[in-house]
Amino acid sequence: MLIYRQFVIPASYAQSRDAELDRIALWAQANNLKLNRTKSVEIIFTDRRRKHAVCYLPAIPDIPRVTSIKILGVVFINLLSVSEH
Repeated sequence: MLIYRQFVIPASYAQSRDAELDRIALWAQANNLKLNRTKSVEIIFTDRRRKHAVCYLPAIPDIPRVTSIKILGVVFINLLSVSEH
């Protein structure tokens, strides 16, 4: 059985996303699961209509950053769009 999970970390916790992933890994271990970081990716959603500059954080060392992601058959791009779908 394949189980796909998406973890959303709000912008207010962006600086601590490594710690958030560690908490998720601990929760998974406590529930007899494992967070597979080799199958994990990071995507940063931004709203291009906003006028303020986006502050991009450095990438997490073992998790690649992508610009699009497929969730339940729908492709989302980092500009909060489903145009690739």
